[in-house]
Amino acid sequence: MKDGKKTGLILLVSSHADQAGCLIHEEVMRLLAANPQHQGRYQHRQVNERLIYLDGSGFSTDVDLIIFLSRHASKEPRSVLTVHVTGNYGEAVFGGSPGTLTPAATAMMHAIMNRLVKEVPEGYEVTYEATHHGPTNLPVPSCFVEVGSTEYEWQDRNAAAAVARAVIGAEPGRIVSLAGFGGTHYAQRQTEIALTTRGGFGHIIPTRDLIHLDQAMFNTIITETAADAVYIDRKSVSRDDIRRIEEYATEQDLIVVGQSDLQNMRNLSFPEYCSIRRMAEEILPGFSVTVHDIRNANSLITVTIPSDLIAEAAKIDPDGLSAGLETLPVVHLSGKGIAYYPTFITNQENALYITNELIHFCVSILHRNCSCRFDGDCLIITREKFDPEIAISLGIAPGPEFGKLMAGEVIVSQGRKVTPAMVMKVTEKRICIPGWGT
Repeated sequence: MKDGKKTGLILLVSSHADQAGCLIHEEVMRLLAANPQHQGRYQHRQVNERLIYLDGSGFSTDVDLIIFLSRHASKEPRSVLTVHVTGNYGEAVFGGSPGTLTPAATAMMHAIMNRLVKEVPEGYEVTYEATHHGPTNLPVPSCFVEVGSTEYEWQDRNAAAAVARAVIGAEPGRIVSLAGFGGTHYAQRQTEIALTTRGGFGHIIPTRDLIHLDQAMFNTIITETAADAVYIDRKSVSRDDIRRIEEYATEQDLIVVGQSDLQNMRNLSFPEYCSIRRMAEEILPGFSVTVHDIRNANSLITVTIPSDLIAEAAKIDPDGLSAGLETLPVVHLSGKGIAYYPTFITNQENALYITNELIHFCVSILHRNCSCRFDGDCLIITREKFDPEIAISLGIAPGPEFGKLMAGEVIVSQGRKVTPAMVMKVTEKRICIPGWGT
């Protein structure tokens, strides 16, 4: 988990040969003139050549981060604001060196993406792009922020101003740094993750470039991203490639996370979330975890309540059960057809309290929705259920009259009035809860 410490000196680079870059530069200077307190944070460099063909080794290490302000071009015109890091997985068609990646400004990219969404003009979309083009061999983390993808957008001052506001206003927060594998050039799934979670992407290798992926390239992607974990766009990647990426990740002792993991993390740090995931895997291999109001992973312990108790509560009022768990410092497990496994993860100091609260909450749900009573340590749930055999014995044929009785209506059959109570069967379910009936 990257802590999102305040970025130091930032170099903003644009090209006189780039309409969009020049316009963004103008808007940046306008913003800084109006906000002189920010001026000391930035250096500016305007060059004559195209940015993608710059020699990365010529940049100074005196800055902490480089942001390239640029146009975006595409064979398929679209109004778009993009963010990406540079490099080439294969040959260098558009600048840089072949098979070379640069250090990614992962946290800043995440911050800019989220600020762009707030600033984006109507008609534009915001997206990550997969890693591509030069310059490479850059000495410090960097990223491109672009306006595209035709001359119309390159001359759009509103779009340039939006990029300028996003760049100057972006403040990196605490993120989970991710290396992305799979998808198209416009990284839709990775963009969605960055805009809805703390997951931020550095290098993204699209499906088409997986032919260049071996363990060495994988290691470079991880290193230059400073990745905490790996994300795979599984719908766009073959099973063989998924298995290969997972094997590479295992070699680097990295976990593969999904969007649900990142949404699930809440306020936990990434190492804390990993601790919980490892513990859950020991309890129930292959099960999913859902984090509720647990704030840290200190002294983790499991508590267990009767399985039929929570199953009944989940069946009767799943929304109420979910809402109740949100208030408790617990993690619940689910999978293989079980919505709520009876074993929960919590902190050791909360163990007794959590056990009692979970039982109390489930019993409360049942009391509100069923006829219940205690007999010693057993909770007895009494239910009335429509019995078709009783109805048939009273001369009622299956069909619409069954539905009326089940809906609580009185019917007349063969000249006799039949009430719903006459066709109900009473059932009892006993749930043993040690210590709760005394």
